This record gives sequence, structure tokens and C-alpha cells, in this order.
Amino acid sequence: MTTAQALAFVLGCAVIHAAHAHAEALTRLLAAAAVVAAVLVLLVASLDYAPGTTGTFDEISVYAAS
Repeated sequence: MTTAQALAFVLGCAVIHAAHAHAEALTRLLAAAAVVAAVLVLLVASLDYAPGTTGTFDEISVYAAS
């Protein structure tokens, strides 16, 4: 383990200890961040499957592409 990793670990422990009093608010913040991250991942995934400007978007072409 390098010194930078050890310092990052200790800093993380200190942040967790300091945020212990605000655990409920931190939990809500992290849950909201997880929901936003999931929405962004799904948006990017849907853009990968979206047809281009010349493509069509009907049930048959979507089924055939998957």
C-alpha cells in the first residue's frame, strides 16, 4: 500500500467520522446521487440504441436491431 493510498484511507475515515452526526442527510444525498447516476446511465444506454437521422423507429426495426 502506498503512502497516498494510506492517506486517502485515513482521510476517508475522518470524513465518515465527521459526517456521522449528519448520517440521515448524507444518506439522502447519496441516494439522490445514485438515482441521478442511474438515470444518466440509462439515458446514455438508450442513446446507443436510438436510430440515426436516417433510421426508422418502428417496432420491427427496433426488434431486429436487438
